[in-house]
Amino acid sequence: MSQARGAGGHARRLRWAVMGAVAVAVAVAGAAQAAPTDQRQQNERITLYYGVVPAVLSQATLAAHPPAPEVHGAARPASDTHHLVVALFDTPTGQRITQATVTVRHTPPKGVAMSKVLEPMPLGDALSFGTTFVIAKGRHHRFRIEVRRGERVERFDVVYDNLHSGP
Repeated sequence: MSQARGAGGHARRLRWAVMGAVAVAVAVAGAAQAAPTDQRQQNERITLYYGVVPAVLSQATLAAHPPAPEVHGAARPASDTHHLVVALFDTPTGQRITQATVTVRHTPPKGVAMSKVLEPMPLGDALSFGTTFVIAKGRHHRFRIEVRRGERVERFDVVYDNLHSGP
């Protein structure tokens, strides 16, 4: 393995670790909230925690480190790029779900809907899923999150209001 490739691997692992830490923080914060407005949805099979974070916050955390390869397709995110993180748990047992395919369809209040597959984001033994979207300032961004485990597909609908113009 070349030295450049080895350094890139380290940077990629570091970036995944930061993204995983964000996912864990989102999951813990979601679990601590009991109000209906929390960032948790569940049915009898899956409990889903989600978070939306401006991508520039993740970039700021990594600024002190060497340049890293792309994560979720964006090396330098635009100011309105956000990172969607999803953590999944088996509702009956509370065990984290690591074997799933997660897709999301983002429908902005104005504009065209876009679908993406969320990438697995490992951090130690924990695994979350994430991707980036351009989310313009405004209310009523709709996310249809689909979790496929085997032949079964669970659907969760989320409405997100982006009320800020920066991090």
